[in-house]
Amino acid sequence: MPRRIDPTGLTGGLHAVEALIRSDPRRVRNLVLQRGAGHPKLHALQKLAEDAGIRVKQLPKEQLDEWFQEAPHQGVLAFCESRPLEDWGMVRQDLLAQMRRGGSPLIVVPAAIEDPRNLGACVRSSAGLGVDAMLLPGKGAAGLTPAAARAAAGTENAFPVCRARDIEKDLKELRSDGFTLFGLDAGGTLEAHVADLTGPLVIVAGGEDRGIPPHIARSLTARIRLPMAAGCHSYNASVALSLLLYETARQRNFAFARSVSPGAS
Repeated sequence: MPRRIDPTGLTGGLHAVEALIRSDPRRVRNLVLQRGAGHPKLHALQKLAEDAGIRVKQLPKEQLDEWFQEAPHQGVLAFCESRPLEDWGMVRQDLLAQMRRGGSPLIVVPAAIEDPRNLGACVRSSAGLGVDAMLLPGKGAAGLTPAAARAAAGTENAFPVCRARDIEKDLKELRSDGFTLFGLDAGGTLEAHVADLTGPLVIVAGGEDRGIPPHIARSLTARIRLPMAAGCHSYNASVALSLLLYETARQRNFAFARSVSPGAS
């Protein structure tokens, strides 16, 4: 669970959550049940979620009360995406097929980003700068909630967004597939303008407070740093990603759209 909870992505109540899992399980990121409730319908709901591959966690009633105050939660909360996410296994196969055709797919991993507005900004920049797919960690990070979708300003459907079940395993597989994995880090030793960003590439952007978690950092090829004026420590996570994506697009001679609508930014 991320430390910052986005209330716009919560659904509460037995019937509402059950209907959501049955009709649209890929929209449910994880399920939280009230610890010690002992309600048979909650047990049935847990099994339904686990059968659908949804993570389930049990927490005290006080925690659920704090998160969900608009109506009775009945001992269950679903953390939801604004839309169903794509299946990573299928998306990965599409990216590998692109590589076999001579392409250089570009994947973004927003690691440990907890603010949904930051995640939405990452999505928006990724859509504008040629990203082929986004892989979200399975836990400890924001989801593509309604708040994140609003910050994405209509770009959340521009490319596949997936959620990893085991991000460490998935990143290791991508390295074996021939991807270079660069992590954005103010303490990195490789300058962005020197790095070769033209081949199959995964860019990992760290969280607002924690940077790149150690279990993800172990898979990196190298850490990249961005130019910065003396006395400054770091960029905002989504800003740093945007800067590196622009350099990536520049090196790849990415074909930017020539027409820009008035007021666009």
